[in-house]
Amino acid sequence: MHNRSIAEWEHEHTFGQEKTREGERNTKFVIFITIVMMLVEIVAGMAFGSMALLADGMHMGSHAAALFISFIAYVYARKCANDNRFSFGTGKVNGLSGYTSAILLAIFAIWMAWESVNRLIHPVGRS
Repeated sequence: MHNRSIAEWEHEHTFGQEKTREGERNTKFVIFITIVMMLVEIVAGMAFGSMALLADGMHMGSHAAALFISFIAYVYARKCANDNRFSFGTGKVNGLSGYTSAILLAIFAIWMAWESVNRLIHPVGRS
């Protein structure tokens, strides 16, 4: 039987998380495009009194928020990749951000459905 020290078993758990990946760079670009389109739709919706454009602008805002959560997760996972408190690396942070983004999008979808039904029951007239 061999007596090995714990130090012999220790190894890195970064799995490439310490590097800036293409997905992180692309996410920044997609966030920018999404925010620009969101603003265009909200401004046009307000200017023309279009509920469809306003709703889609809010929809784009929910996607921008979800994408921003993903971007923050990329940055956090990269910055903390060498932190020993993460026993198995920071790869799970990205999965958690995806889950959080999905919950956020579900909340927005429920809210938009509620508002749509409310407007069907109580129409808003233009003045």
